[in-house]
Amino acid sequence: MGGADDIVVTGAGVCCNMGDDLAEIGKALREGRNPPFEKWQTAVDLKARCLIIGTYKGDVTDAALGIAKKQSRFMGRSSRLALKSALAARSAAKLETRDVAIVFGSGTGDVDTHIEVRRKLDETSDAKKILPTVIPKLMASTVSANVVNVLKTTGPSFTATAACAGGAYNVLLAATLLRSGHATAAIAGGVEICDSHFFSGFDAMGAYNGRDNDHPERASRPYAADRAGFIFGEASGAVVLERRGDAEKRGAPILGTLVGWGMSSDGEGEMVAPAATGALAAMRQALATSGISAEQIDYVNTHGTSTPLGDIGEIRALRELMGGRPVAYSSTKGYTGHSISAAGVIEAIFTLEMLRGGWVAPSVHAEPVDPEIVDYPPITKPTDRELHLALSNSFGFGGTNATLVLGRP
Repeated sequence: MGGADDIVVTGAGVCCNMGDDLAEIGKALREGRNPPFEKWQTAVDLKARCLIIGTYKGDVTDAALGIAKKQSRFMGRSSRLALKSALAARSAAKLETRDVAIVFGSGTGDVDTHIEVRRKLDETSDAKKILPTVIPKLMASTVSANVVNVLKTTGPSFTATAACAGGAYNVLLAATLLRSGHATAAIAGGVEICDSHFFSGFDAMGAYNGRDNDHPERASRPYAADRAGFIFGEASGAVVLERRGDAEKRGAPILGTLVGWGMSSDGEGEMVAPAATGALAAMRQALATSGISAEQIDYVNTHGTSTPLGDIGEIRALRELMGGRPVAYSSTKGYTGHSISAAGVIEAIFTLEMLRGGWVAPSVHAEPVDPEIVDYPPITKPTDRELHLALSNSFGFGGTNATLVLGRP
């Protein structure tokens, strides 16, 4: 049994292109079954290079979320997805107290509201025509604020944004609040939704895979020799964190342990070109602050987005971290696409599922692998394996890096 002050995960919720039933999602991951992405009419209308996307098709209406108009009038789609995953996590954790910190964010505020305000001003040239409810949607902290407003929590609340590492940062920052005694429990998460501005920006920079619009089932294929960029996936993920002593006292289920974490900035890299040194620094710090060695790591859920540069840079860093020792690793973005601010949380949840179940989700459609990693390949077939400790990596634009160290219950 671990110490009473260990940070444990007692609940988890996911909304993504694979659905929102975590047991069913876990089964698909274990079997290596990824759903095909879909053609997005907005991308077609905009003549984008990449026409496919992963969307969440679940119900996020007021009725489905159990909220009144008084609450929902401040909520854009990102807040709705965030709330749904937070409610699922809270329910799984059987958490009733209101002394809960909320650390939940996205890469932007509600973009559709920005668009609507601009349209209204252009049409009327009259600021009085703008609805008085827009600011809670426009503000960068709209997601965490709306989750608090519905759940009526009393702990600290804020949003951390760190590009593609944002979700992982929200988790580790929530854990620091528990360690410092500022809350007895925390709901941490990340969310990203489909909108034309966000999508078009990534498409314009050539980050998306624009070559496989007719092959949506294999468009996201981290580590494959012919990978051609990532696919965006709309998603939200949330976890409930508690100190082990508090969780055991109330008989909460324990899904796994957040053993520690590491953070870094690239320094040597460029805004959108990752540096392997930054990834290595985050992983090394994660091990050092957790008090464990690289030899104790059984699995790594890599950031692996399916981009030519990023995938290989991370594996170069992983090789060095491990001193060349083979370690099981894979990327689950072949299933979900890249959900930006949600990725770090969702992948941590998937990693906990693997730790608890004793299996590794294979990297789908990764064969033949990139020639540089033929001698250091990812797991590409469904694999049962006893796992004790794992890393979950998240690396974002601007060189923002975060590594979570996760342990089985």
